[in-house]
Amino acid sequence: MSNPRHPPQPGHGDGHGHGGGHGDGDGDEAELCFNGAVRTVGELIEAGARRLPRRDSLPDPRREARWLLARAAGVSEGWLLLHGDAVLPEDTAARFDEWLERRAAGEPAHHLSGSCSFWGRDFAVSPAVLVPRPETELVVAAALELPLPATARVLDVGTGSGCLGVTLAAERPGWSVRAVDRSLSALEVARHNALRHGVGLALACSDLGSCLDRGYELVVANLPYIPGGRLAALSLEVRHDPALALDGGADGLDLVRALLTDLPRLLASGGSAVLELGEDQADTVAMLAGSLGLAVVRRVRDLSGCERVVVLQRRG
Repeated sequence: MSNPRHPPQPGHGDGHGHGGGHGDGDGDEAELCFNGAVRTVGELIEAGARRLPRRDSLPDPRREARWLLARAAGVSEGWLLLHGDAVLPEDTAARFDEWLERRAAGEPAHHLSGSCSFWGRDFAVSPAVLVPRPETELVVAAALELPLPATARVLDVGTGSGCLGVTLAAERPGWSVRAVDRSLSALEVARHNALRHGVGLALACSDLGSCLDRGYELVVANLPYIPGGRLAALSLEVRHDPALALDGGADGLDLVRALLTDLPRLLASGGSAVLELGEDQADTVAMLAGSLGLAVVRRVRDLSGCERVVVLQRRG
């Protein structure tokens, strides 16, 4: 599978994959810089770039260092570019130093900052949830294009950070959105994000939709879809995400199959489901959906050409 659960990079994304090499200079020299009197923006960025190892999942150490410093200082990257001679407080430099060490070891940048942008909004994230990926915005786009009632009942299955449920509730205030997850820790993150963005989001702890009633006009889901045998080959960054959010079983479709089987019950007549999938899974999902009375009305490709999203509709 190409770029499974590809995490977003700061500015460009957090990246995916393995690689060796170093940043733009000698790591020991950069370490000495932090033990001295270096405190200006420009010097911190240069020293940080030398400390970060260049790899597939960290292709631009200087850009990454600037992104981390901006968040450690609570300013924009643009401000840093305009104030290279500015002297930053000791606690900011110390926080930046700690983040560099953790980032070099493979911890995702968004775990360090505690937030990630999704559909133009800032979402809190933690090691308890999958960091929202850019391709998941395709689920939102497809859902918003559906001709649903102004007061549609919507279900977000496996909500994680709540990025799907919160975004849909914010974009369509008339919709009644419920979000479920089997992880209580994830539900707490989703609750925080719903409050942050001022939306009503009904939350429930559930194994998929098993404890819920029927009659939803829309079901959205970004369930684990990576085959279990491929987890060990994932990048350092992706392996910091919870295994529950990654492992889709032998072929990656265990949970997707379980949800598909329940969709005829969960969906109202004519209701739709928008699901994110992994590479080469759309055909298998389409065949199973057809056998369950669900029509495939659309497939959406991501920028890599993968059929990343399928839109289903319950017949009758």
